[in-house]
Order: sequence, then C-alpha cells, then structure tokens
Amino acid sequence: MVTPAGKTPRRGGEVAKSPLPMKPPAEPLELIDLESETAPLRETRAWRLHGQSAKTLVKHEHFRLVLVAVKAGRRCREHSAEESMSAHAVEGAVRVHLEGGGDVELRAGSVLALAPGLCHDFEATEDSTILLTLAWTGHHGEH
Repeated sequence: MVTPAGKTPRRGGEVAKSPLPMKPPAEPLELIDLESETAPLRETRAWRLHGQSAKTLVKHEHFRLVLVAVKAGRRCREHSAEESMSAHAVEGAVRVHLEGGGDVELRAGSVLALAPGLCHDFEATEDSTILLTLAWTGHHGEH
C-alpha cells in the first residue's frame, strides 16, 4: 500500500503519523562507534549531578537509538514507552523492575525486548551503558 511520506497504514484504511519527531533527512547508512560515544556521556554535567546522561544517536520517523550512561546505584523512575523497545546492556549491569513484579538482570551483552506500554524502571548495579532501541509500531494508544 502506498501512503503519503511520513505516514503509516492503519486498520480500516486510516493513516496514522508517527509520534516520533524526525531529524533532518536520514543518512542511508550510519555507522556508530558506541565506545567513542560513551566517553563524552560520562563527562557531562548531568552525569556528575544526577548519575545519568543520554544521547540520541539516530532519530528517524519510526525508529530511534538512544545511548544512556548510568552510574552504579542510580534508579530511574517507573515509566513506559508507547513504542516497542529494546535495551541492550553494552557494558555494566542493570536490574530492570517490571510492572506487576519480577526483575530482570541485564548484563553486558544481554538484550531485553519490551512490548509497548509495559511499565518498568531500572537501577544500575554497576556503572553501565545501555543502548535503547525504540520502534514506532503504528499501534500508538491501542495497547
């Protein structure tokens, strides 16, 4: 099905626009060195004051990559994403607390995938770097 640029087909023939803002025209290929992106995150004021710093590495209309550095002991309040998401522990370890109970230990090299709308929070058990991937599925507000 062909749709206007920036639109995604939806049930019943309706077209829904992604809630994620676009950056200027995306490059057809983006190669990112996570190690070189992490070091500056640990030199920011946010890292020093709050124990957490983040940078959006890729922002396309329906896809986003965010690199997050967190200090050991830092806990992020409960939240959910309207998008499908994954959290890849690049280094360190975090404990993810899931809605309704249960924890998942996410260690370097592990990836956790979460469905849209699943409430969670996390705490770093070591200084850690997490790569978040968000993919807008077109089901915004339908979960």
